[in-house]
Amino acid sequence: MEGIFVIGADTNVGKTTISAGLLKLMHGAHKVCYWKPIQTGTIVSDDTNDVRAFTEFGPECYLEPVYRFPEPLAPRHAARKWGKSVDIDSIVQQFASRADKSRFVIVEGAGGLMVPITDTETQKDLVQKMGLPVLLVAEDRVGAINHTLLTLEALRQSGIAVIGVVLTKAKGTFGNSESISEFGKVEILAEIPSSEDSRSLIGQVGANPRLREFFKVPAMPSV
Repeated sequence: MEGIFVIGADTNVGKTTISAGLLKLMHGAHKVCYWKPIQTGTIVSDDTNDVRAFTEFGPECYLEPVYRFPEPLAPRHAARKWGKSVDIDSIVQQFASRADKSRFVIVEGAGGLMVPITDTETQKDLVQKMGLPVLLVAEDRVGAINHTLLTLEALRQSGIAVIGVVLTKAKGTFGNSESISEFGKVEILAEIPSSEDSRSLIGQVGANPRLREFFKVPAMPSV
């Protein structure tokens, strides 16, 4: 496995925090890097810079986006604002020709699976062309079951492998984890509780026993 593609079941569900946590989890045990090939909304924040600031590893652990657009919109519309367009094949080519192919790549998507990337292609097309399995991130809130199951169905109908689901802002009071696991026939790899401290959340991901086991990282020593 060359890497994973981190997709959200909805917007603002914590993909960047989970991606940063996975980078922290795997760093040291594996050669790993973070990459968000399409970054929109740079007038609000830049996820690559945020992940770099939160994890503070060497430059080899971060690949720069292929596209950056100021407006916090779907890539197709963010690009249009500047009279530009996104070329999915150029992203796939950059992935295929990256300098260090031995490095596991955590690819963060620009929103959900069906977000328009070009006039004719969605993020699903990018995932398919890159050939990476998906880690699906969903927030543990009302509506999560529907959004997550629909995304899982679309992924599977497209022949895209799913490694599991991570629930963020987990409360455990909605029955989401049980229903998503049962009806989606998928493993809930982690349930990460809410916190206002991003570094704390990243630390929780990095310390999660099941995620460490899944990504073949030694368990943390017991205190």
